[in-house]
Amino acid sequence: MRLTTLILTLSASFVFWLDDTSVLSADTDSGILEDESYGSYIDRTITQTGHDFVRYISEYRSFHYPDATYMLTIYERPSTLWGNLIWVTYNSRIIFRRFIIPSTTSILPLANEAAQQIHEKVLQERIRQFGAVNALALHDQRVPINLPKKD
Repeated sequence: MRLTTLILTLSASFVFWLDDTSVLSADTDSGILEDESYGSYIDRTITQTGHDFVRYISEYRSFHYPDATYMLTIYERPSTLWGNLIWVTYNSRIIFRRFIIPSTTSILPLANEAAQQIHEKVLQERIRQFGAVNALALHDQRVPINLPKKD
């Protein structure tokens, strides 16, 4: 009787353990996280000026380039002498860098201009990467040469 109770308890615990792990694996599916992260930003800004800049770029991009699926990281380094240095990276390469004077009136037009420049540079970078991949693929394709046989 004790052995049967012990076996039933262990099997029930095992079933609950399996059920818990299946829920966790569904929540942490990498495909879901990748789909949610497409076309977004990593905001590494510090000041309100930097946060406004990121917000304006995001609004401009979502309105003008809704199908854009690239990830950008936006950094900021405030300076009392020069203003805020803001730079944007795509695939660990800096594609935009500028000093911004912290005033609320000049951020919106600058962010719109920056969004256009960033989008163009990302497209150029993708074309460059695509060309490099195609050049490697063409180099890897060896065409056999049929030479006439010597008698």
